[in-house]
Amino acid sequence: MTGRVFSNTESCYEELAYGELAASYKGLYARSAEVSKILVEQKKINSQLLAERSNHMEKISELNDEVRLLNSQLEHVKKQVRMMATSTGV
Repeated sequence: MTGRVFSNTESCYEELAYGELAASYKGLYARSAEVSKILVEQKKINSQLLAERSNHMEKISELNDEVRLLNSQLEHVKKQVRMMATSTGV
């Protein structure tokens, strides 16, 4: 099976005038500069967020250690209270 397609539209391969190319280049260059600037800002923000995350993770670790210590002390006090309660009953 073969077929032919005919179109009335102009070819996209036509030569563009120098002025059109120059204008297109300037527009793309300006957009590239904007995107580069945004990328630099995003990298800066990302670095700040990673630093904050590191600080928060360190603080979480410290608090977890403190919770473990307090739970251990609580269990110790509970044992002492139980022992005192059984010794007073005797």
